[in-house]
Amino acid sequence: MDGRKNPGVVLAAVVALWMADGRAQEAPACAPMTLAIERLTAPPSPYADFCSREPEACDLEGAPVLDWNGPLQDQLSSINSAVNADIRFTPDIGNSGLEESWDFPASGFGDCEDYALEKRRRLIELGLPSASLTCAVVVHETRFFLHTVLLAETTAGTLVLDDRYDEVMCWNDLPYVYRLREQPDGMWIRYATD
Repeated sequence: MDGRKNPGVVLAAVVALWMADGRAQEAPACAPMTLAIERLTAPPSPYADFCSREPEACDLEGAPVLDWNGPLQDQLSSINSAVNADIRFTPDIGNSGLEESWDFPASGFGDCEDYALEKRRRLIELGLPSASLTCAVVVHETRFFLHTVLLAETTAGTLVLDDRYDEVMCWNDLPYVYRLREQPDGMWIRYATD
């Protein structure tokens, strides 16, 4: 039978090629971040300082949730691993002389919040809406250090882009207690802790 006369054959062939090409990727088994909220709060002061220097980088607009699809997964994964490879982890004191400073990475050096800001900048350059890409401050569950990650809110759930992992992961698959999360309106959520 000729595929031109049977659209089902053509569709099956297109799907088979798409899947073989690696673009048909299942959504992660993830959920939106749903944690008890203690209160809304102002941004951390080092982030507020960053926003006073780079106001366009803190203007979060557009759709707050990304539609999940293979190209989106590819974009998130490639930017996450590229930024992780491009930047050498250096504490703020070694870069800026300050104990805590949020900045875009300087000359290929930065720490966790610098990675998160650079990932957001590159994803926005690819056309993703900034409102769906928010920073979060976390505490490691067993090592107890503060850390900053970038969250991507998608129809498949809340995904984390982290300088400690090249793989984009679900928020609840990582060993973190979520303390603060940026909101598109400029406020931050402070999560309740047990």
